Amino acid sequence: MKLDDISLEGKCLRLSEVVEDVALPKTADAKYPGSHCAFRTVAGILPLIKNSYGLLLGPAICLYNAKLTVNIRSLTSDPRPNNLLFLTYSQEDIIFGFHKKVREAILEVDRRYHPEVLFLVTTCLQEIVGEDFDASIEEIQREVKAKMLVIHTDNFTCEDASPGIENVFLSLSELMEPQEAEEGSVNLLGFWTPKAKKTELVRLLGSEDIMIKNAIPSYCSPEDLSRAPGVSLNIALDHFALKLAKKMKEMFGTEYIYCERPYHPDSIELWYQKIANALGIDLDLKVADLKRETEELVTQAKGSLSGKSCVLFGQPGRTLDMAFLLSELGIELKAIMLHRLLSDDHTDAQKLLAEGIDPLVFRGDNALQTEKLLSTLRPDICVGCRDYRVLARQGIEPCMLIPSHFKLGFEATNEILRLMHREPAGFGALRYKERLLNSGAV
Repeated sequence: MKLDDISLEGKCLRLSEVVEDVALPKTADAKYPGSHCAFRTVAGILPLIKNSYGLLLGPAICLYNAKLTVNIRSLTSDPRPNNLLFLTYSQEDIIFGFHKKVREAILEVDRRYHPEVLFLVTTCLQEIVGEDFDASIEEIQREVKAKMLVIHTDNFTCEDASPGIENVFLSLSELMEPQEAEEGSVNLLGFWTPKAKKTELVRLLGSEDIMIKNAIPSYCSPEDLSRAPGVSLNIALDHFALKLAKKMKEMFGTEYIYCERPYHPDSIELWYQKIANALGIDLDLKVADLKRETEELVTQAKGSLSGKSCVLFGQPGRTLDMAFLLSELGIELKAIMLHRLLSDDHTDAQKLLAEGIDPLVFRGDNALQTEKLLSTLRPDICVGCRDYRVLARQGIEPCMLIPSHFKLGFEATNEILRLMHREPAGFGALRYKERLLNSGAV
């Protein structure tokens, strides 16, 4: 299929056209940030820090989106507490200033909730109009017991949530203190889940007497963070946490390795070897057993998935490595949505191209263009797309992999293989509704 055939010329590239220093083309000049907005994403990270509160400062629409994230989470089994407070930045505040209102809110939060740490999260608006919160916070700090950390989400400076998320991680370094390194201990950086210490990676390292001191930011207390430099190694599991790893190396001399989470069994094996080599341990036999089990599941899954086509939306870690896993299942990859290119993506792309797999690559930052792309490509499956209404209307089967995001290693891939055969709850009813609407029966 030619690029012209899908009426998105200039909006997509073939994977073979993507190189490390080429930015993916924009799908539109005007974009609503939506889920890519760092303010909304940060609202999901801060509840993972114990004994803390977040005071989110912004206009009503930004606060609404962050509040919506909290409300949706409250309807699930997610154990994260609701420790977020919201202060509206109004039209009047733009004209007369916001500092007095912020100061009063900080004093009230400190008096009522007694947090050890208070995060103050700004939106684009304060940055654009020139509010200098950092200077005012230094003055207010003397009046409150909580340690205050300012998080600038800076979404107006970029086209994804990266700066705001990286700023959360960097702010945590302000809670850290010099420590004597304890041999055989590590921190996991950048795994955002309350269950980080129950993962396959932690179990394997524990079997070799490696102690996981912290999983940052997964339910760490300020006291835990203060002692975080006292490890022999930081393992940065995603690019957002890489800046924190580098900062800890600079401030405390803490060594680190960077290994984005993989999905293909061969890649997972190499991932474990890299971690084991850095720690001076041998995981080969245990990893071989786990790999064998996963390869058997891959073989079984081929029977039902081979011959289908899909569009893959960006996943945590190495999306192109997941694409290679899907290709192993016999699935035709029509297109891949990526927000950015990571350090391993070039190697993963070469593996796909070596197998003759050259799908379209697009940014996915414009819902109308994405829907147009899906309606033209007509894949059998859409992996990772959350707009079920669009998929139901177009007769595309959804595959939502969120449960796998809370796992690491082979267990994550095993979960993906299970979810590939499972329709999301409620999708059948939505599909039936769309069929009725299309038939004119209602």
